[in-house]
Amino acid sequence: MAVNIRSVLEYVPCFQGKLMVVHIARSLLKADELVDALLDADALHEIGVRLVLVAEGDDVSALQHRADKCEMHAAVADIPLSKGQAAISRVSEIVERRQVAIVASGTRGRFDEGSVNLAVQLGAAKYICLQTDEVPCHAGQPIFAIPESEVTNAALSSCSHPGELMAAAEVCRRGVARVHLLNGRQRGVLLDELFSEEGVGTMVHTDSYREIRPLSEEDIPELLSMIARCVADAKLVQRTYENIRDNLHSYYVHTLDDTIVGCVALYPYPEDGCAELGCLFIKKNYEGHGYGRAMCRFVEQKARELGFKRIFAVSQSAVDYFRTRLRYTQLPRTELPAARLQALEESGRSSVVFGRKL
Repeated sequence: MAVNIRSVLEYVPCFQGKLMVVHIARSLLKADELVDALLDADALHEIGVRLVLVAEGDDVSALQHRADKCEMHAAVADIPLSKGQAAISRVSEIVERRQVAIVASGTRGRFDEGSVNLAVQLGAAKYICLQTDEVPCHAGQPIFAIPESEVTNAALSSCSHPGELMAAAEVCRRGVARVHLLNGRQRGVLLDELFSEEGVGTMVHTDSYREIRPLSEEDIPELLSMIARCVADAKLVQRTYENIRDNLHSYYVHTLDDTIVGCVALYPYPEDGCAELGCLFIKKNYEGHGYGRAMCRFVEQKARELGFKRIFAVSQSAVDYFRTRLRYTQLPRTELPAARLQALEESGRSSVVFGRKL
């Protein structure tokens, strides 16, 4: 996966000054792929990320040797984390003098108490596990991100590596906002994970990584730019800045790390007791991940909260999506509110009408 330069520019200010703890599996300490990860870590340090590299086990020499080869600005804490507070204090001293801290965990496991306690006490923004396993999957598909609140025994019954996900969720509950599980044998995995919205590993998170929120006026230029291609292809109706601004309360955006990846609108028709789901759009690179379905369910719930008993959608390009994926019922045009029917007929578009009871 190539890192997008736009993503890099967006994330650099977010990462500067943040602490990341990178736990490296024993089986990776002498692997050739670790050099790539260390070069990536050094690049992170150069842009202002504070780093702690934890070597699983008692021996830190292999990690230290490779860090020296990569000319990292690093120093070794001579006490393993299994020794408790003294080790954490030593690591903190190294980090505060703007060096990468290298320390042994002193025990086995990816989520040993010493390493997790270090991350919690030092206020780490991320706890990253470089391991030799493939990332957790559900129904054969990689799990790119999952809120810690959804990591339950029932939810994980059909997932691979359920124990790792449970342990990662527990780290989140102890105060670390994001835990990443990465295949350390995948070259460039560290930067690919951190500098893209989707990532290449599995992230368990507690913060608002994924969010559907109301559109703000500051978002309008981004929204117009995002849907311009579909407007040009006549897949979406033309909208102006003023039109969206005047109906701002109707629009919502789906964000990943505060980056807008999709939009949807809810247009109420109170006199007809219904509402329209409109302006549904997902950026091309984010299709197929369920974001469209999530936004549709979101506005359906909003419509219920407003007291509407049914919702409809008018689409020319997403006919199959509404029919087979969302299972909306195809309706005759005469089912539309009079004002919406008139607007559709005046547009000359060959759109199909779909609806659902709420």
